Amino acid sequence: MTDHDSGVNPRRHPDLPEIQHMEPPHYGRGPTTHSKYGAGNPRLVMIGVEDAAERTTYLLDREETTIGSGADCHIVLDGLLPHHATITHTDTDEYVLDSMGQTHTESPGEESPYDDAPKGSLLRHGSGFTIGDHSFAFQRSEYADHGRPFGGRSGGEGSRQSRQDPPPDYRPAHTDAIDQERIAKAMAERQRKHGA
Repeated sequence: MTDHDSGVNPRRHPDLPEIQHMEPPHYGRGPTTHSKYGAGNPRLVMIGVEDAAERTTYLLDREETTIGSGADCHIVLDGLLPHHATITHTDTDEYVLDSMGQTHTESPGEESPYDDAPKGSLLRHGSGFTIGDHSFAFQRSEYADHGRPFGGRSGGEGSRQSRQDPPPDYRPAHTDAIDQERIAKAMAERQRKHGA
């Protein structure tokens, strides 16, 4: 029986040690939210949209995702600055929102010149923010979200949890991902020049 099962009554759950937890493979042993670099299908989901057909999901599959009204942005939305905000995938496998224009987050952070969105606002599963008239929720499978394991929060039933392993060194994977994006961009530019 693991630490996170220590409060379970074994008479009511005699099969507990035999229960196979079907979780994605992850780093180290024991409860952890550290997985492979970029794992957990990180994405933005547009919220507050009445028609489900208009609800859009944007995959965060780049090291830097730009949001704005400019045609060169990855997420292009009307009514925003040309380059309004950026979501960066960091070398610690976190996703961070930086805003260059008016942006509201669900939980105000440090002082910011742009309303309540702090520079470098860390996104966790369920984090919400609004840019102009567009509202989003950040989603990432909890096994890779680097928070407390098993969805635990301070206090309540999730307050007794074993410590998770220290995170692995994601820097080589981060550097490799940046290099792969640069190569792909250079190849696309070369093909555009020679193919046109």
